[in-house]
Amino acid sequence: MYTRNIIVPVALLISQALAATNLTQLLADIPPCTLQCATTLLLPAGCEFTNLTACLCTSVDLQRNLSLCVLDACTVSEQAVTLTSLQNDVCMGVPYPSRSREIIRDIIIMAAVTFPVIALRFVSRRIVTNMMGWDDWAIGVSALIMIPMTAIPIINATRGFGNHFWDVPVTNLEGLRKLYYISQIMYSLILAAAKMSILFLYLRIFLNKTFRLATYITMACVLGQTIAFALVIAFQCTPVDSYWDTTIPGKCIHSQAFVYSAAGINILEDLIIMFLPVMELRALKLDLRKKFALGFMFALGSFACITSMIRLKYIISYGTSIDLTYDNVDVIIWSVLETFTAIICASLMCFRPLLVRLLPAIFQSNKTTTASMNTPNPPQSWGQLVSSRLGSKLRSGNHGIELSSVDEETRGGKPKEIRVQTTWVTETTTGGSPERGLHEKYGGWSESHANRSDDSL
Repeated sequence: MYTRNIIVPVALLISQALAATNLTQLLADIPPCTLQCATTLLLPAGCEFTNLTACLCTSVDLQRNLSLCVLDACTVSEQAVTLTSLQNDVCMGVPYPSRSREIIRDIIIMAAVTFPVIALRFVSRRIVTNMMGWDDWAIGVSALIMIPMTAIPIINATRGFGNHFWDVPVTNLEGLRKLYYISQIMYSLILAAAKMSILFLYLRIFLNKTFRLATYITMACVLGQTIAFALVIAFQCTPVDSYWDTTIPGKCIHSQAFVYSAAGINILEDLIIMFLPVMELRALKLDLRKKFALGFMFALGSFACITSMIRLKYIISYGTSIDLTYDNVDVIIWSVLETFTAIICASLMCFRPLLVRLLPAIFQSNKTTTASMNTPNPPQSWGQLVSSRLGSKLRSGNHGIELSSVDEETRGGKPKEIRVQTTWVTETTTGGSPERGLHEKYGGWSESHANRSDDSL
């Protein structure tokens, strides 16, 4: 008992001596500007320098306020020394909030869905039509860009993105900024490729000159906007190196205003692409249900605008928060989700032909109408009917109306009359197969409706 009574006070004296030694060493290491901030903020909050770990390291608010003061009062090199001291001396071993695992998990899940969808699109093209179009190549380009776009958030998360910036190792900060800078350009390119894929598909389906002109104009706007935004992102800071190297003095644009304007223009383009085929579909002689189904099919490719609208909620603090590595987690996740959703929706339009080929009992119907069964001619497939009706609308320029008048002198005194003569131009397909021409025109979309009557969808 006597020995125990001696050991306890000695242990307390040793711990106090070590604490004093550590405090002395810490005070000698940190810059004077940091010491001034600590004195101003921590002492009024009841934090003693001998117990900083329990007081400072468990309070996010105190760490944020101290970091703000250090950023304002200290140079870049002094900030690095302060951050290193907090991480390695004061708060070493203390748990801290982190969303890094959440980022890695979400990106892996999205990639596990998106890349198989892209692969199935190309499998569908290969099996059903054995031909590739510009819309498919646009998706292929986006898939190549998506590989580093998927890897960058995961790499950044392993290096500290998802933590509060005062918990990120100082040596990782410049690398995080560089990779994030690259991912911003990739974001614009992937969205542009998805939009161009849908517009190329429109050009394969619709032949109306006015509609095609509108599509070409939309494509020009998308390309122009993408080039402009990519250049703004690339040169958002002058000099460019100052974006990731904070030791280089530079000047940057107002990032929040740029992000809002880019998001608004992207949403507007999605809506234009979504409603572009509406006038063409309205002229088809189909019931409302089938028009709605066709409209939904074409609008499916632009449903990524929904994720764009949700993303607006999370970019409110973009460019205004100092804690970028933590506060921008939702912005990164929703930006990646927006690009992946755009590619998925642009590819889903091409899936039905493959499903009909693989699962005909589920996705194909042979129901015919009584009128078609009573006719001696074989019933037209749903795709053929839609093709002919689209053709009657989209190739309206192929028929002409000729007006001629015949006066009384040339007709032996008969009353003057007006003759109306309608001339129709019949198109024939190559290879002797009407279905082949249909496949070439619709890129495989029509084959999914083979053996279906006008009454089934």
